[in-house]
Amino acid sequence: MWRDRFHSRIVAWLKIILPLAALVLLSTLFLLSRSRDPSTTIPFSQIDLQERARDEIVTEPQFSGATANGDLISFTAASARPDPTDNNKALAQTLSAKIDLTSGTRITFTAESARLDTKREMAELTGGVIISSSTGYVVRTDTLITSMSEIGAETMGTITGEGPVGTLSAGKMLLTSNRDTNEAQLLFTNRVKLVYQP
Repeated sequence: MWRDRFHSRIVAWLKIILPLAALVLLSTLFLLSRSRDPSTTIPFSQIDLQERARDEIVTEPQFSGATANGDLISFTAASARPDPTDNNKALAQTLSAKIDLTSGTRITFTAESARLDTKREMAELTGGVIISSSTGYVVRTDTLITSMSEIGAETMGTITGEGPVGTLSAGKMLLTSNRDTNEAQLLFTNRVKLVYQP
Protein backbone atom coordinates (compact mmCIF):
# COMPACT_ATOMS: atom_id res chain seq x y z
CA MET A 1 0.00 0.00 0.00
CA TRP A 2 2.78 2.41 0.97
CA ARG A 3 4.72 1.50 -2.14
CA ASP A 4 1.69 2.11 -4.38
CA ARG A 5 1.16 5.57 -2.85
CA PHE A 6 4.84 6.44 -3.23
CA HIS A 7 4.81 5.29 -6.87
CA SER A 8 1.66 7.33 -7.61
CA ARG A 9 3.22 10.46 -6.13
CA ILE A 10 6.41 10.02 -8.18
CA VAL A 11 4.38 9.59 -11.38
CA ALA A 12 2.29 12.67 -10.56
CA TRP A 13 5.40 14.79 -9.96
CA LEU A 14 7.11 13.51 -13.11
CA LYS A 15 4.05 14.52 -15.15
CA ILE A 16 4.67 18.09 -14.02
CA ILE A 17 8.48 18.18 -13.92
CA LEU A 18 9.23 16.57 -17.30
CA PRO A 19 7.10 18.94 -19.46
CA LEU A 20 8.55 21.92 -17.57
CA ALA A 21 12.09 20.66 -18.21
CA ALA A 22 11.33 20.23 -21.91
CA LEU A 23 9.93 23.76 -22.06
CA VAL A 24 13.07 25.15 -20.37
CA LEU A 25 15.31 23.30 -22.84
CA LEU A 26 13.39 24.59 -25.85
CA SER A 27 13.36 28.18 -24.60
CA THR A 28 17.11 27.93 -23.94
CA LEU A 29 17.70 26.79 -27.53
CA PHE A 30 15.82 29.80 -28.91
CA LEU A 31 17.47 32.26 -26.53
CA LEU A 32 21.00 31.01 -27.17
CA SER A 33 20.61 30.51 -30.92
CA ARG A 34 22.73 32.84 -33.00
CA SER A 35 20.73 35.73 -34.41
CA ARG A 36 21.21 36.35 -38.15
CA ASP A 37 20.53 39.56 -39.99
CA PRO A 38 18.38 38.62 -43.04
CA SER A 39 19.89 41.44 -45.08
CA THR A 40 23.36 39.87 -44.86
CA THR A 41 22.23 36.71 -46.66
CA ILE A 42 21.07 38.54 -49.80
CA PRO A 43 23.82 38.30 -52.46
CA PHE A 44 23.02 41.76 -53.91
CA SER A 45 23.75 45.19 -52.55
CA GLN A 46 20.96 47.72 -52.24
CA ILE A 47 22.31 49.55 -55.31
CA ASP A 48 22.27 46.33 -57.38
CA LEU A 49 18.67 45.67 -56.40
CA GLN A 50 17.62 49.21 -57.32
CA GLU A 51 19.38 48.98 -60.70
CA ARG A 52 17.82 45.58 -61.47
CA ALA A 53 14.35 46.81 -60.53
CA ARG A 54 14.76 49.96 -62.63
CA ASP A 55 16.28 48.22 -65.67
CA GLU A 56 14.10 45.08 -65.35
CA ILE A 57 17.14 42.82 -65.62
CA VAL A 58 16.60 39.06 -65.48
CA THR A 59 19.57 36.98 -64.31
CA GLU A 60 20.37 33.70 -66.10
CA PRO A 61 17.20 33.45 -68.21
CA GLN A 62 16.55 30.22 -70.13
CA PHE A 63 14.43 29.39 -73.14
CA SER A 64 13.97 25.91 -74.57
CA GLY A 65 11.76 24.14 -77.05
CA ALA A 66 11.61 21.46 -79.70
CA THR A 67 11.19 21.50 -83.46
CA ALA A 68 8.50 19.56 -85.30
CA ASN A 69 11.10 16.85 -86.01
CA GLY A 70 12.05 16.48 -82.33
CA ASP A 71 15.30 18.47 -82.34
CA LEU A 72 15.87 20.22 -79.00
CA ILE A 73 16.79 23.92 -78.91
CA SER A 74 17.79 25.87 -75.79
CA PHE A 75 19.04 29.40 -75.13
CA THR A 76 20.66 30.67 -71.94
CA ALA A 77 22.22 34.03 -71.06
CA ALA A 78 24.02 35.64 -68.16
CA SER A 79 21.39 38.38 -68.09
CA ALA A 80 18.60 39.86 -70.20
CA ARG A 81 16.42 42.95 -70.19
CA PRO A 82 13.60 44.28 -72.37
CA ASP A 83 14.56 46.31 -75.44
CA PRO A 84 13.49 49.89 -74.65
CA THR A 85 12.61 50.48 -78.31
CA ASP A 86 10.51 47.34 -78.89
CA ASN A 87 8.35 45.40 -76.41
CA ASN A 88 8.68 42.20 -78.46
CA LYS A 89 12.48 42.14 -78.14
CA ALA A 90 14.97 41.50 -75.36
CA LEU A 91 18.67 42.28 -75.06
CA ALA A 92 20.85 39.48 -73.67
CA GLN A 93 24.45 39.37 -72.52
CA THR A 94 26.81 36.38 -72.79
CA LEU A 95 24.37 34.20 -74.69
CA SER A 96 24.79 30.54 -75.53
CA ALA A 97 22.50 28.36 -77.61
CA LYS A 98 22.45 24.60 -77.99
CA ILE A 99 20.77 22.46 -80.64
CA ASP A 100 20.56 18.71 -80.02
CA LEU A 101 19.57 17.03 -83.26
CA THR A 102 17.72 13.73 -83.38
CA SER A 103 20.68 12.34 -85.33
CA GLY A 104 22.88 12.80 -82.25
CA THR A 105 24.78 15.83 -83.53
CA ARG A 106 25.05 18.87 -81.27
CA ILE A 107 25.51 22.44 -82.54
CA THR A 108 26.29 25.30 -80.16
CA PHE A 109 26.39 29.08 -80.58
CA THR A 110 28.05 31.52 -78.18
CA ALA A 111 28.14 35.31 -78.38
CA GLU A 112 28.91 38.31 -76.21
CA SER A 113 25.44 39.78 -76.78
CA ALA A 114 22.18 39.09 -78.59
CA ARG A 115 18.84 40.61 -79.47
CA LEU A 116 15.94 38.18 -79.10
CA ASP A 117 12.77 38.76 -81.10
CA THR A 118 10.04 36.77 -79.35
CA LYS A 119 7.39 37.68 -81.92
CA ARG A 120 9.35 36.36 -84.92
CA GLU A 121 11.18 33.75 -82.77
CA MET A 122 14.54 34.91 -84.09
CA ALA A 123 17.79 35.86 -82.37
CA GLU A 124 20.59 38.12 -83.62
CA LEU A 125 23.91 37.18 -82.02
CA THR A 126 26.74 39.71 -82.14
CA GLY A 127 30.24 40.13 -80.79
CA GLY A 128 32.64 37.24 -81.15
CA VAL A 129 30.13 34.65 -82.33
CA ILE A 130 31.44 31.08 -82.24
CA ILE A 131 29.57 28.20 -83.90
CA SER A 132 30.75 24.70 -83.09
CA SER A 133 29.43 21.25 -83.85
CA SER A 134 30.10 17.82 -82.44
CA THR A 135 31.20 16.78 -85.95
CA GLY A 136 34.37 18.85 -85.52
CA TYR A 137 33.60 22.25 -87.07
CA VAL A 138 34.39 25.51 -85.24
CA VAL A 139 33.36 28.69 -87.07
CA ARG A 140 33.81 32.34 -86.05
CA THR A 141 31.89 35.37 -87.29
CA ASP A 142 30.70 38.80 -86.17
CA THR A 143 26.92 38.42 -86.55
CA LEU A 144 24.61 35.43 -86.75
CA ILE A 145 20.82 35.36 -87.22
CA THR A 146 19.24 32.16 -85.92
CA SER A 147 15.76 30.78 -85.44
CA MET A 148 14.61 30.01 -81.92
CA SER A 149 12.00 27.43 -82.94
CA GLU A 150 13.50 25.51 -85.88
CA ILE A 151 16.82 24.59 -87.48
CA GLY A 152 18.00 27.63 -89.38
CA ALA A 153 20.83 30.15 -89.04
CA GLU A 154 22.73 32.53 -91.29
CA THR A 155 25.83 34.65 -90.82
CA MET A 156 25.66 38.29 -91.88
CA GLY A 157 29.27 38.43 -93.00
CA THR A 158 32.45 36.50 -93.54
CA ILE A 159 33.42 33.46 -91.51
CA THR A 160 36.65 31.70 -90.60
CA GLY A 161 36.93 28.28 -89.10
CA GLU A 162 38.38 24.85 -88.82
CA GLY A 163 36.90 21.47 -89.61
CA PRO A 164 37.84 17.84 -90.07
CA VAL A 165 39.21 18.61 -93.56
CA GLY A 166 41.24 21.71 -92.67
CA THR A 167 40.87 25.47 -92.27
CA LEU A 168 38.29 27.41 -94.24
CA SER A 169 36.93 30.87 -94.89
CA ALA A 170 33.82 32.03 -96.73
CA GLY A 171 31.60 35.02 -97.32
CA LYS A 172 28.64 33.36 -95.61
CA MET A 173 27.54 30.27 -93.70
CA LEU A 174 24.05 28.76 -93.60
CA LEU A 175 22.67 26.20 -91.19
CA THR A 176 19.67 24.52 -92.80
CA SER A 177 17.66 21.34 -92.53
CA ASN A 178 17.53 18.98 -95.51
CA ARG A 179 13.88 18.59 -96.49
CA ASP A 180 14.34 15.01 -97.68
CA THR A 181 16.39 13.60 -94.80
CA ASN A 182 15.60 16.17 -92.05
CA GLU A 183 19.36 16.29 -91.38
CA ALA A 184 21.03 19.59 -90.47
CA GLN A 185 23.61 20.92 -92.92
CA LEU A 186 26.32 23.57 -92.71
CA LEU A 187 26.61 25.29 -96.11
CA PHE A 188 29.48 27.66 -96.92
CA THR A 189 29.03 30.09 -99.82
CA ASN A 190 30.57 33.22 -101.40
CA ARG A 191 34.29 32.85 -102.11
CA VAL A 192 34.85 29.70 -100.14
CA LYS A 193 38.53 28.98 -99.45
CA LEU A 194 39.56 25.63 -98.01
CA VAL A 195 43.10 24.74 -97.00
CA TYR A 196 43.10 20.96 -96.88
CA GLN A 197 45.10 19.33 -94.08
CA PRO A 198 45.36 15.56 -94.61
